Amino acid sequence: MKFKVWGVLLLLTAPVVALAQGSAPLPTPVIAIIDVDKIQAESLAAKAVRIQADKYRQEFQQAGQAEEAALRAQQQAIEQQRKNNALSPDALAEKARAFDASVADYQRKVMARRQGFEKSYNTAMGKVQQAMIDATGKAAQAHGANVILPRGQVVLFDDKMNLTKEIIAQMDKDLPAVDFPAPQIEGEAPQATPAPPPKKKN
Repeated sequence: MKFKVWGVLLLLTAPVVALAQGSAPLPTPVIAIIDVDKIQAESLAAKAVRIQADKYRQEFQQAGQAEEAALRAQQQAIEQQRKNNALSPDALAEKARAFDASVADYQRKVMARRQGFEKSYNTAMGKVQQAMIDATGKAAQAHGANVILPRGQVVLFDDKMNLTKEIIAQMDKDLPAVDFPAPQIEGEAPQATPAPPPKKKN
């Protein structure tokens, strides 16, 4: 009985052994390192995205602060009218319902702005990421590298293996700027797209 079991095992493993013997040998690893954080901090395209993103953040923050101030004033007016008995209970209740509706509308605007901003940001950064991938491929091909590791996952390495500067230079050549799509906010007028930063002269 034990013989039959071993026979089945040999039959099952035989195709795997044959496949391994017939496979082409794996290439010798040639490793290169890239610093993704440095690329995102120093490449012209990533800088352009940050500048435009900061402008929209400031605009949305200012709009939100103004709306919050208006809500506080509305709430204080209702409280004052309640204390002074200036309105009938029905009128006061109507004011309170209007205030609740204003708060809900404000919360909806905040959520819509955040979603519109994130969509535009992801679109712009997607272009930066693709440019980084393309530039990494060119640098790897130039050096014959077939394994690329991020700097954060490597403890020690020869600095000659670091392709980060070459990749940034290639990205700056291929994609010196990125247009940040104007966030589309439901219920609000489309945002104006800020002008990208001027290109550096060579």
